This record gives sequence, structure tokens and C-alpha cells, in this order.
Amino acid sequence: MLDFDGDLYAHAVGSLRHEITAVLLIAKPEDEVLIRLESPGGVVHGYGLAASQLRRLRERNIPLTVAVDKVAASGGYMMACVADKIVSAPFAIIGSVGVVAEVPNIHRLLKNMILMWM
Repeated sequence: MLDFDGDLYAHAVGSLRHEITAVLLIAKPEDEVLIRLESPGGVVHGYGLAASQLRRLRERNIPLTVAVDKVAASGGYMMACVADKIVSAPFAIIGSVGVVAEVPNIHRLLKNMILMWM
């Protein structure tokens, strides 16, 4: 069993890489991997790297189960989707949160200022 407690910057990716490498070195054909995943998500490149580490297990045909007790959102959800199976607590939050961005629309402001473009 492996633990991944993610943060906004996916700082745990380095230790996950070392743990996956260790598993790959000693895994027998009948072995399976369970990872306890807790993550609200964060930077795409960090969680993309974490998902690629889990994909290494899949490439070696090692069954992977992700267990979520509280939250696997956004990048955490990306990681969970690599697994063969996802199990969760009844009230766990699992899913893609998406991207939130504010883009100010200054068109009305400029129109009210009666600016002339030359």
C-alpha cells in the first residue's frame, strides 16, 4: 500500500516515483498495488507527472486500485483515472473541478469613457 497526500504543487511526486520504482523492482506477477490518494488537485504538470508514475504500474500489468477517503479532485482525479479500480468512502469528493479564471471585460468602461482610437 502506498500513500499520496497531495498539495497544490504536488510535492509528493518525487517520493511517489521512488516508491513506484521500488515496487517495480520487487513485484511478482500476482502482486497488486493499492494507493491511498488524498488530493484537492493543483498544478497540471505536477499531477501529470504523478499520473505518469502510476501509469508505469499499468504498463507492467500490475493491477492498481486507488482508495479515496476524503477528496480526489482535479489533479487527484487525473491520478485516480489511471487506476484499474477506484474505491471511495460514501461521502468522498471525487471528480474534475475544472479551471476557474476571471477575465475582466472592460468594454463597457471604455465605451463610457468615450475613447477615440486613432
